Amino acid sequence: MLKIVEVEIDDDLLQEVIHRYHLADAREAIALALRTLLSEGDEPDDEERDDEFSDLSVWKPHPRSDTG
Repeated sequence: MLKIVEVEIDDDLLQEVIHRYHLADAREAIALALRTLLSEGDEPDDEERDDEFSDLSVWKPHPRSDTG
């Protein structure tokens, strides 16, 4: 279930998260943060895996490799 809420958030912090994790917008950043908090130590149910934010491993930053 989706719900619209209004929050005050540090915009500099939000923009850094969006940039670092290559997210589209604040909605994705907040969803990632909430799912990350819930997933620490817990394995999500099959029902929870059926949305666009379920695979948290795609959001982890990868070290840059120098190929040149």
